[in-house]
Amino acid sequence: MKIKKTFAALILGFGIASSAHAGLIGVKSIEVKNAINDWLQVAEVNAFNVGNIDVASTGFAVASAPDTWDGASTPSKAIDGITAGNYSLGQIFHEGDPRTGDTLTITFNDIQELISFTIYGRTDCCSNRDVYDITFLDVAGAELFFIDNLQATAAQNHTATVELPNTNQQIPEPASLALLALGLVGLVVSRRK
Repeated sequence: MKIKKTFAALILGFGIASSAHAGLIGVKSIEVKNAINDWLQVAEVNAFNVGNIDVASTGFAVASAPDTWDGASTPSKAIDGITAGNYSLGQIFHEGDPRTGDTLTITFNDIQELISFTIYGRTDCCSNRDVYDITFLDVAGAELFFIDNLQATAAQNHTATVELPNTNQQIPEPASLALLALGLVGLVVSRRK
């Protein structure tokens, strides 16, 4: 009976230690491309870290792109906190040349551990273009995670959200290791009896 309780405590301890939530570790930047070789247009990008802070907003990150349609559709529009996607009101980033494979890059001030990603598409026109390839990169520019054909079109309410994978390696807490040792000792003692 005692051994069964010890074994149950051991299993419970490991279950508690491994259930802590973590996200995609080591993200320094995000690249957004149009997945269907059309105009790249983005109303807003949100990237929430494990502290539930949108680190893709101005102040935590910088947005850049090779060109823009005009002075009102700069890359900073994609991280200004405005999720409405009306181009005529100056609310979106819009690239300057279509079908050139341009990239909107959001670079964080610090390396981040991200739990979710949301992108908002254009709402006043042409939302069928809002299909994206998203690449999460580390500080060296190596790919950590890739999302293919993410749709933020009118059919998806101009928004797409992805929960990012937990890349944290599960390391047992000291209490879990103590339970493991206690369980092993209990097993040895019961075998001798």
